[in-house]
Amino acid sequence: MARISVIIVSYNAADQLAAALGSVAELPEVKADSSFAQVIVSDNGSRDDSVAKALAAYPSALVLENRANLGFAKACNIGARHATSPLLFFFNPDARVHAGTLQSAVDYFDAHPDVAMAGAKLLNEDGSVAESCGEFDTWWQAFLRSSAWGELPFLRPQANGYRLRQWDYGSERDVDLVVGAAMFIRTEVFAALGGFDERFFLYHEEIDFAHRLRDRGMRVVYLPQCVVTHAGEQGGSQQAWGKSGVLGWRQRSRRLYWIKHHGLLWYWSLSAALVGRYALYAAAVVAVVVVVRKALIHTP
Repeated sequence: MARISVIIVSYNAADQLAAALGSVAELPEVKADSSFAQVIVSDNGSRDDSVAKALAAYPSALVLENRANLGFAKACNIGARHATSPLLFFFNPDARVHAGTLQSAVDYFDAHPDVAMAGAKLLNEDGSVAESCGEFDTWWQAFLRSSAWGELPFLRPQANGYRLRQWDYGSERDVDLVVGAAMFIRTEVFAALGGFDERFFLYHEEIDFAHRLRDRGMRVVYLPQCVVTHAGEQGGSQQAWGKSGVLGWRQRSRRLYWIKHHGLLWYWSLSAALVGRYALYAAAVVAVVVVVRKALIHTP
């Protein structure tokens, strides 16, 4: 039986998919034992040659052709239902896994039975460290993020993830959530929670899952020994959906997440506050105009 099941969802990203699978094929742990990793590609009706390139890059991969774009969460769930190992690795096609990552993850989960989910250390394509994990929003943090007020110097320390941005990602730690580009989840835990919520077509499915784990007292950790280079939004998502499409799906999923975990009152009060800030802007503009006019009137 495989030690880990690698699940990649593909959608019109043939070249990136081939590169991602090639990085798995070149792992020392995979080369030493061909049965170490089960590779599953869940293809969402790609119109390019994703399926052919996937099989060329990883001939033993199980390619599931979904025939339509079912969304990321549902495609992941389909892939997970075919997994035969105790550990799942959800891996974006616009990413490349580094040597030893899968072995390190397997060893870690074997040694830490209380951990349900973990995230890898993500690197940008230039080698710089990317933000690999995050915190759950409070109402105030959600307001700061959505209004961009969180970028103001005097409010920045109160913004979501501020403390994580001061950290070098060099050490293992428990976190609220990990980035879905490269995440490990125990197969039995994934099944017990019913997989990802398929209402999250694109984005926030991993945050929702991590929140459900937190509600059950299960651990989520960040593992610096597991390293993945990730293209980020400039990669697969934006190429497949376009910039406006990515933004639209992100906003829809964030709204669904907030309502699901915080309720309608929380969401509508936040929405009202976000709209209300424009009244403050308007009032400030009016005040400036009044002051300037008075100054001009009294100018000799």
